[in-house]
Amino acid sequence: MTRKFNGLSSVSTVALAGLFLFTTSIPVIASSNCENLNGCEKKFCEIEKQLKISQEKGNEHKADGLRRALNNSKENCSDKALKDDLIKEIRDEKKEIVEHESDLKEAEQYQEIDKVRKYLNKIEEKEVKINRLEDEISELE
Repeated sequence: MTRKFNGLSSVSTVALAGLFLFTTSIPVIASSNCENLNGCEKKFCEIEKQLKISQEKGNEHKADGLRRALNNSKENCSDKALKDDLIKEIRDEKKEIVEHESDLKEAEQYQEIDKVRKYLNKIEEKEVKINRLEDEISELE
């Protein structure tokens, strides 16, 4: 015996619910594929994911650029080069923190509460990013 719910049998309701759960979990599965990789393999995976999305959206110009980036990466990628890039990025983030700290001091001097909050948030975001970048470096070692 099947009961009706808004004109649907309970069997089709269950099927629809299962289909919904399956289709909503695909992006979660796809997004985690590269997370278990390190170094160049992770970089290749991330470019391939972006390439697939570009192709699905019909953005051939972007897809062409990503194909070139993938080929270039596969020819030239090394863990040492990735580590050097991460170190440079950390250095750049630290420079921005110094600038934000200077702006923060000025905002505090003039008691500009909104700007104080803004610069504190920017500093915190940069520190979080630096921690993430340092974690990436340690994964390469």
